[in-house]
Amino acid sequence: PGRWSGCADSVAMEVEVVVKPQCRLVSEVALDYGLAFFDDHPSGIRLASEGLQCLRRAIDELSASPTWTVLLEGHCPGNLEDNDDILESVGEEAADLCKERLLREGVRNDIICKGLGSTAGLGMQVRLSLVEPDAPLTALAPAGPPEAQPVVEKRQGDVIWGQVFGQIVQPAEKATEAPTEVDDMPIPDLEGLSDGERLPLLEELVLRALPSGGIEFDANNSQILEMNMPLVRRLVYVLQAFPDFGLQCAGHAKGKPADNKLMKRVLAQDRALALQDALRKEGVMNSIACVGFGSALGRGNCVRVHAMMPGQADAEDAELMLLGWNTGSLSIEQERESLNQLLKEALERGLYFEPNKATIKLEAAHTVRRVAWVLKAFPTWTVSCEGHTKGKPEDSNDMKLQLSLVRAEALRSALEEQGVQNTVVCAGHGCAKGLGMCVQMCAMDPDKEMVIPDLSGLSEDERRDSINELLAQALERGIDFEPNKHYLPPSALGLVRIVARVLKAFPDMAFRLEGHAKGSPQENNEAKRRLSLGRAEAVRAAVKLEGALNAMMCVGEGSALGRGAGLRMLVVDAEERRASEVEIPDLAGFSREAREQVLNELLETSLQKGVDFEPNSSEVPLSCMEAVRNVAKVLQAFADFDLLCEGHAKGQPAENNAAKKKLSHQRAQAFKTAVLAEGATSCNIKCVGRGCEVGLGTRLRMFVADPKQALEGTLEIPDASGLSREEQEKLLNRLLSKALEKGTITFEPNSVEIEITVADTIAELARILKEFPDFAVRCEGHTKGKPLDNNAAKMKLSQARAESVRTALQKLGVAHRLECAGRGCALGLGMCVRMFSVELGDPSEPSPSGAPGGGGASGMTWRFTVHSETRAPN
Repeated sequence: PGRWSGCADSVAMEVEVVVKPQCRLVSEVALDYGLAFFDDHPSGIRLASEGLQCLRRAIDELSASPTWTVLLEGHCPGNLEDNDDILESVGEEAADLCKERLLREGVRNDIICKGLGSTAGLGMQVRLSLVEPDAPLTALAPAGPPEAQPVVEKRQGDVIWGQVFGQIVQPAEKATEAPTEVDDMPIPDLEGLSDGERLPLLEELVLRALPSGGIEFDANNSQILEMNMPLVRRLVYVLQAFPDFGLQCAGHAKGKPADNKLMKRVLAQDRALALQDALRKEGVMNSIACVGFGSALGRGNCVRVHAMMPGQADAEDAELMLLGWNTGSLSIEQERESLNQLLKEALERGLYFEPNKATIKLEAAHTVRRVAWVLKAFPTWTVSCEGHTKGKPEDSNDMKLQLSLVRAEALRSALEEQGVQNTVVCAGHGCAKGLGMCVQMCAMDPDKEMVIPDLSGLSEDERRDSINELLAQALERGIDFEPNKHYLPPSALGLVRIVARVLKAFPDMAFRLEGHAKGSPQENNEAKRRLSLGRAEAVRAAVKLEGALNAMMCVGEGSALGRGAGLRMLVVDAEERRASEVEIPDLAGFSREAREQVLNELLETSLQKGVDFEPNSSEVPLSCMEAVRNVAKVLQAFADFDLLCEGHAKGQPAENNAAKKKLSHQRAQAFKTAVLAEGATSCNIKCVGRGCEVGLGTRLRMFVADPKQALEGTLEIPDASGLSREEQEKLLNRLLSKALEKGTITFEPNSVEIEITVADTIAELARILKEFPDFAVRCEGHTKGKPLDNNAAKMKLSQARAESVRTALQKLGVAHRLECAGRGCALGLGMCVRMFSVELGDPSEPSPSGAPGGGGASGMTWRFTVHSETRAPN
């Protein structure tokens, strides 16, 4: 486009048909060319209406001469000295455009396209000629005006010919032919060898037979050059010694991966088939699988070959297996371009889902397998997987976002079932981009291959140095955190996986994970230290999820060392590790009062640095996870104590209000949840929100609760041992009712996640249920709406929320039989969850007198009734 920026809106481009020796005139066809037509064709070329008419008139004549070859020559404005690859490419695109039209109209003649650029000085035109069958190669030389022009050399087959326009010059000396000797590749003795042992021998011999890895072709031509036939015969010689093995022929075409199109793939496929035909003519009987990649791998005009195990070439997905053997020796950027193009082409074949579901249809199975083989060919790459739904961008909503996300995750799961090991990062965009129902995948970053050596024979110092070197190599690429954010970006998952591999190879080692921030040592401050510590904690959590269970000590250095934004991981010695952890003394022989005093001191020490919550946020920051782990370690050693966790908010006592109390209570609950997640599950922790009642600022306190505090707000559970089962059932219903009257269970907006503020209510329910272990309950979810408004989405949401309650209770040790069901708004009960006995009648009937009432539109409540697993005889 830059070359023609000064052109008018359009330029007439004509196709002139020339009569040559052994050629016949067909027609003259006009094309348009210019900036105005780039929307119609990437090269700014368009067939004019009169040109289309000429081509249609020519079709009858072409059909009368089906054995004649159609020669299309594309020319561009300029002189011989102006010619370059760009001009030749434009001429070739013009010829390809005419070829595409002829094929679409049913022309079956062989068609050869040439891009000659400005070599002939003929201006903007395409010349169409018909060449007689078996015409000599010189008949295909481009014609020009009668006046003499400088000699230009071109290659056609094994003939190099010069052209002075108006006459044919005798061919120059033939290019040197490939050697026909096979002395350099003797066939070894194969007797007694298994197929697995013979395959590498065949691969080595194929490489010797074809030193360049394949057979080269002329541009826009699928005929094997005569000069390459000696290479074909060398390949035949090798294959005759391995008659049971298969061969893969992967055809390629000139161009960049992103420029790939159907015509290039067809040409590449034809080249692969041409090699197969040549081998068959030479007597090769091996199974051969052919595929055309076009320019997707940027290999140029060639066919590359590779050996296959017996039976592989006849497999259903044989053409897909070629990918893994044809991507080697590409640069990182070439791999990225090729991977993106191959994923695009694979997904264009169609990935279909059931309506409003994430279930992949059976007819999309081949697409899934094709995508899987593409990713297996690029095993070190992390890829994104983005789901989209139908609709306009302005129609996007949370339901569409969720549906698109679960569809992307469904594809990832299907790929994992096919053996894909790549990191696949999923996202859902709903209809925000207006792309319709589809899934898109693209390359993100390649994972570095990490070879972990055997360090068993090294000294302790040598082993530590080697591990540190491996970790430095793993972290060399770095993590692109968002500015002032500690959340781990999806692009870092590949790096995390590599670090986890190193740590899992040395499970007995402990590590120091340092976070660093931008700036000089003089600029370091508390904010930089907190940010760098949060990032280190984020990496630690992600590495743990990958299965690395090593002890890791996180440190936030900020900009103290002037290392810039990044991470460093080192082996830590035992003394440094002990210094970072809270030390639990030996309390054998201590009285309960003395143990209580030690516990309070340890908790105060663990929380001495405080928990730096973000303003108006209850999320425990990652920079405070060391305090969480220390508190959990302390509580595990004092599991027989009841504790009180107090949340406090910023402000003076006179400024205290309900909002501050709620925020401080949420923070206490969040810290409690984090402690329980670190293993302190046997402790009874009660949370209280004080707001700014005592003016302590934003902080948390945790200490042993006195008996009154421990029982404050909790239900007294009577002794039911002397009651009948029916009486126990009524008592249980009554206790559940009271528990739910005190605290309504709520969810995050448009989510199945239970809000942190109702953790005490869930804990109370769990405490009650544990006292009645012989009763089974059914948990039934309901949503807002009238019965006529019920749909699959409401059913799914109510089911998921009921299951969330069951999961929360099970995490707290409830071992009852908990059955879940989602009813949507089918019963019109509003947003609630009921738990009831199926023996009490139809579930649509009101719950028995002991159960709590249903929630209406104004709030979310829970209703519980129970039934006995077995009934005592009357």
